[in-house]
This record gives sequence, structure tokens and C-alpha cells, in this order.
Amino acid sequence: MIYVLFTFDSSSQAMKGEMALEDGNIKGRLVPLLPEIDAGCGLALRVEKELDMEVSKLDFTYRDKYILEYEDGQRKPKIKAYS
Repeated sequence: MIYVLFTFDSSSQAMKGEMALEDGNIKGRLVPLLPEIDAGCGLALRVEKELDMEVSKLDFTYRDKYILEYEDGQRKPKIKAYS
């Protein structure tokens, strides 16, 4: 499974991002920031990669975007900067 992870400078930005997803009827989840990513407020918004184009049309502010790639049977994802 491949996800896009949005990081934020503050928890209020993260919650606004979550509300923007809800308003757009886009499935996503507010999650704790992975320890491998040292940035922001400690919260991140995770959405499936296929939904990234829809999410990009929403109005919310984020710090960085990452790609999380989970391989079968692995709990820890491969993390890449989103380009």
C-alpha cells in the first residue's frame, strides 16, 4: 500500500487539513508523525496515493509531503520525500 503523508507546523494546521478532507469527502486519517521524520508538530495527515490529486485541490496549509510505501507483511514503511 502506498500513502502520501502531509506534515504540519502546528496541530491546528493538522486539524484544518483533516477538516478539509472531511469537507471534500476524501478518506484520510490524522496520525502521529513517524519518528524517522523529524519535522513539525508531531501530527501528520495520511491519505492513499490514488487520492493525492483530489487532495491537492483542497485549501489547507502543510509543511512537507512524503511517500510511505508499505511492503507486504512489513510494519515499517519505506519513506521518501515527495517530488
